Amino acid sequence: MIFVIAYGTPIIAIVFFMNCISIAKKLIKGQDVHNQAILNGLMFGFIIFSIIWSALLTE
Repeated sequence: MIFVIAYGTPIIAIVFFMNCISIAKKLIKGQDVHNQAILNGLMFGFIIFSIIWSALLTE
């Protein structure tokens, strides 16, 4: 689990950031972003879960 937190979370954060930029570009063009919004919500949840879990592991 620590491997996933240490190496997976930064990768997910990079993908999350790139997806946010893609959503912003699509919103400017007026395109649908429903699927990307769901994916972003899942990635955000994983990032928050990883932060909370790592804080609990270090105590």
